[in-house]
Amino acid sequence: MPARALLNGEPAPASAFDDRACHFGDGLFETIAIRKGQPALWDWHWERLQLGCQRLGLGPPSATLLEQEVQYLCNGLERGILKIVLGAGKANAGYVRDPQAPPTRWLRASAWPDAHPWATTIPLTVVSCRLRLASQPRLAGIKHLNRLEQVLARAELPEGVDEGILCDREGRVIEAISANLLVRMGERWITPPLTECGVAGTVRRQLLERGPALGIRVAEDAFDLDELRSADAIYLTNALLGIRPVARIDDRELPAPVRDEKLEILHRSCFTFSGELSCKE
Repeated sequence: MPARALLNGEPAPASAFDDRACHFGDGLFETIAIRKGQPALWDWHWERLQLGCQRLGLGPPSATLLEQEVQYLCNGLERGILKIVLGAGKANAGYVRDPQAPPTRWLRASAWPDAHPWATTIPLTVVSCRLRLASQPRLAGIKHLNRLEQVLARAELPEGVDEGILCDREGRVIEAISANLLVRMGERWITPPLTECGVAGTVRRQLLERGPALGIRVAEDAFDLDELRSADAIYLTNALLGIRPVARIDDRELPAPVRDEKLEILHRSCFTFSGELSCKE
């Protein structure tokens, strides 16, 4: 008998549920800022997607084909968001992959949201979350589709709070729910190491690799919540925020941020194109 399916009680193609991304969260994703028809920091998003494919044992998509699809969606968008989702392909019964099933890719470009922390430059309010991140070195750094930890952590946030801070089971600060951390303690710039869990963001990489040329040397070093709360400055970083200051963590108001000129240069560079891909209208 052929497979039959319902979606919210209505008949639907059974093939709509075939991909392992739907069944098991077996896949990867990238979220990319679009500026003037270009995917910002494209090289590093593509490299992280390739690393994720390697870690999960997926065949990476054709670079040429993916770039053509990215070009098609980015062209004409002055400011937007590009989402790439790569699923592991058609699901069989159980967890075993079909080695002949090619990965499935979805791409979507949307306008930049008007009502969201991404749409402003206002410093953020954050709280520490009760949820603790599990340790899995094989998944650390990549943007896999298993995001239930982040979903549960986001549900903890009170109204009016922008983000949550996540620690591992040892109490070490790892990241925010959807961003990395840049912290100034005295004269030191620090970001947590991500060897056991967490996502290695493209803006975090920008800071680590390009910061030294501007005199901003960011060290990867562990710290706990008490140390974070006593920091001189805290910033959240991701592909859509760039480098955004934090105004409050839990019950502590942070000093009004003085925007460092070097940090501002790095922030602006997070929204510029890098790579061989050229999107022309």
